[in-house]
Amino acid sequence: MNYRNIVVGAAVFCSVATGFAGPRDVMVFYPGAPGSPEEAKDVMAGFGAYLAKAAGLPEGALKVVYENDLETGLGDIAKNKPGFAIVGLPVYLGHGAKLKMKLLAQTVPANRKTDGYYIVGRTDGPANLAAAKGLKLSSNQFYDKVFVSRIVLGGQDVEAFFKLKEVGSGLRAIKAVAGEEKKADLALLDQNQFDALPALPLAAQLRVVHKSPSLPPAPAVFFEGVAAEADIAAIKKALFGMGADATVKELLQTMTLKGFVAPDGAAYDAAQKLYNK
Repeated sequence: MNYRNIVVGAAVFCSVATGFAGPRDVMVFYPGAPGSPEEAKDVMAGFGAYLAKAAGLPEGALKVVYENDLETGLGDIAKNKPGFAIVGLPVYLGHGAKLKMKLLAQTVPANRKTDGYYIVGRTDGPANLAAAKGLKLSSNQFYDKVFVSRIVLGGQDVEAFFKLKEVGSGLRAIKAVAGEEKKADLALLDQNQFDALPALPLAAQLRVVHKSPSLPPAPAVFFEGVAAEADIAAIKKALFGMGADATVKELLQTMTLKGFVAPDGAAYDAAQKLYNK
């Protein structure tokens, strides 16, 4: 897997259409993810057409809107009230209860069963988390510091434990550590960023210093009180059918997904308990 695939895959759900049309709409909400609506518009057209057709809905009955900025995404949900979303795990754990998100499905990544977060550093740097205290940590994952502190670091306050260097992407976080200028000591990477690491020339200079517990992948959710019961059933059926549908095989490969399956409620509950501590 190369870094370009990660960029396209993370952004593949994007839509260049502005705004939402109604309670059947889907927000794909991954704060910190790469890509843009423009990069993904052609693939998104195919995904949207498939989803509507497989759900038995009229053509154009739903929109899918991508957002990778936390505050913008939360504002859009509050204002436009989409019925459905596919969200990064930190969004679900941090905002799911308030926004009345209910699990609908979970993504099935193409190359793994669970997700995680990784802190990497130079091979001549600290070998474990305890030895890394007080060093500079580079990442674009600081949009939810509670998640980083309680889930990734097991209860350590990330702002007290590290000096933080916020950057715009996982690649920049890696370059801050392994690049010539060495602007940071460590990089915090999500699973996609970590999976892309072996393809980078800088990878040989890095090693894993710390790994989070295994975590469930990004969930698909519906918003209680917004999505209609009939639409919930139809969208769920459409998502579950993607993995066995040969017509969307290429689309799923681009998304680095195998499809969608029933959510592991116990795994999400366990992650929520860690987040709420």
